[in-house]
Amino acid sequence: MTRNIIAGIAAGLASLVMLMSAMTGTPLMQFLLFLATPMPVFLVGLSLGWTSAAIAALTGALAFAALTGPLVALLAAGTQFGPAVLLTYLAMLNRPVLTPDGKTVIEWYPVGRLLLWCAAIGTILSIVLLMLLGKNNAEAQQMFRTLIEQMLAQQSGGEKVPEEHIDAMTTIFMALLPVGSGIFLTAIVTIQFWLASYVASASGNLQRPWPAISAMTFPSVAPLLLVASVVLSMILSDYPGMAASAASGAFYFAYIVLGLAVIHYVTRSNPWRFALLWAVYFGLIIFSTGFSMVVAMIGLTERFSPLRRDFMRPPPRAGPPPTSSGPPAPD
Repeated sequence: MTRNIIAGIAAGLASLVMLMSAMTGTPLMQFLLFLATPMPVFLVGLSLGWTSAAIAALTGALAFAALTGPLVALLAAGTQFGPAVLLTYLAMLNRPVLTPDGKTVIEWYPVGRLLLWCAAIGTILSIVLLMLLGKNNAEAQQMFRTLIEQMLAQQSGGEKVPEEHIDAMTTIFMALLPVGSGIFLTAIVTIQFWLASYVASASGNLQRPWPAISAMTFPSVAPLLLVASVVLSMILSDYPGMAASAASGAFYFAYIVLGLAVIHYVTRSNPWRFALLWAVYFGLIIFSTGFSMVVAMIGLTERFSPLRRDFMRPPPRAGPPPTSSGPPAPD
C-alpha cells in the first residue's frame, strides 16, 4: 500500500511538471507536453490500480492549485487527470464467470465499452471547450468572426474583405467546430489510453491481459447514441445543439475505430494484409471524410453484418473433425 501511495504521488508530480512545462516553449512542444500530461496517471493506474491513479490526480490537482489557483486546478483536474482515473478504474473491473465446461475464468471490462467511455469523455471535454469560448453561441461566433477577419486581412495585405465572405466562413467554422472537437478530443483520449496500456503491457506491469482489440464489439445501445446525437444536433440550437454535435463527432470516431477493428480482424490470414491495411489508413488520411464514412458504416453494421462472423469460423482441417470450435486467437 505504501508503494502505491508513493508511486501515485510521484506520478502526480510528474504530470504537474508536464502541465506546467506545457505553458511555455514552442507551440509544438506545448501541444506534445499537453498530450503527455495525463500519461503518468494512466501508467500508475494501469500498473498498480485505480487508487494509485486517484492519488496521482489528487496530488497533481492540489499542487497545481497551490501554484495557480483553485478554479484553474479544478479545470485541469477535470480535463487532464479525471479521465485517466475513470478509465483505469473501468479497465480494472473484472468478475469471475463460469464456463459451460465448469471452469471459472475472469471476465474483464470489455474493450468496446471502454472505447465508448472515451467517446463520452471526449464529448464532455468538447462541451467544456465550447463553454470556454463564450457565454453563449453568439459570443463565441463573434469571437471567431473577429479572428477570421484578422486572419483574412493579414493574408490579403490589409485589403478590405467582403463581409459576406467573413460571414460565410464564420458560419461554416461554427458548424464544423463542435463535430471536429468531438472527433479530435475523443481521438486524443483514446490514443492516450491505448499508448499508456501498451507501455504498461510491454513493461509487464499491466494488471489485466491485453484485450483482443480486433474482436471488440459495442453494446446494442451504441447505435442509438450516435443516431440520437445526430438528430438532436439538427433539432436543438445554441449550446445544446453544439453539445449534441460534439457527441455525434465523438461517437462517429468510435465507430471509425470499430470499423478498423473489423478490417483488422477479417484480413488476419490474408497474404496481402499489410498492403490492405496501409491502403485503408492511407485512404483515411487522404480522403478523410468520405473514406471515414465507409469505415464507420462497417463498424455501424457490424452487429448485423455476417462479415466478421464468417471470418470467425475456424478453417477446415484435414482428417477427423475437431472436438471443439471457436474463433481463432486474436492477433
